[in-house]
Amino acid sequence: MKALRMSAINLSIQNFCAFVVFLLCCCCAEKEQSKNGLDSRKIQEEVLVLIFNRHNSITNFTLRSVEPKESFFYKREGFDPPFEDPNLYISVFHGLDQGKKKILRKDLDQMNVWFDSEMGYLDWFTLNFDKYYIIYQDEYLVKGSLSPEYEFTAYEVKITTGGIE
Repeated sequence: MKALRMSAINLSIQNFCAFVVFLLCCCCAEKEQSKNGLDSRKIQEEVLVLIFNRHNSITNFTLRSVEPKESFFYKREGFDPPFEDPNLYISVFHGLDQGKKKILRKDLDQMNVWFDSEMGYLDWFTLNFDKYYIIYQDEYLVKGSLSPEYEFTAYEVKITTGGIE
């Protein structure tokens, strides 16, 4: 009888250990899948390239560079109706911690590219991409820029919208 009880206890301990091992394996596999899911999301990061008119009449420029890093801030106010409220603005900011990169025309043709001249305040307000770059319109529309090997300088930026009460 005592041997039977010991056998039952050993069997229960073995089942318990097997169950714990099973749970650990499931948890580790779930973490690995989550980790892989994050990596694939980063690979598919949504990027928007804006062809930006820095000489727009309602755009103010502030240079904030600290050698050797480049930093700037654009603020645009006074949008066309129905958002002609002088208190509404958008800002485009390239900070010291943000990079710039070269993009070939043939690569740019495969990306999301918008022209800021075709955007109203509501378009800026509803932007929802992971990362933003600007290429200056006056550098985009130059001789030779239609060549697939033409190289543009794109600045990573943060974009905000707001209003003054």
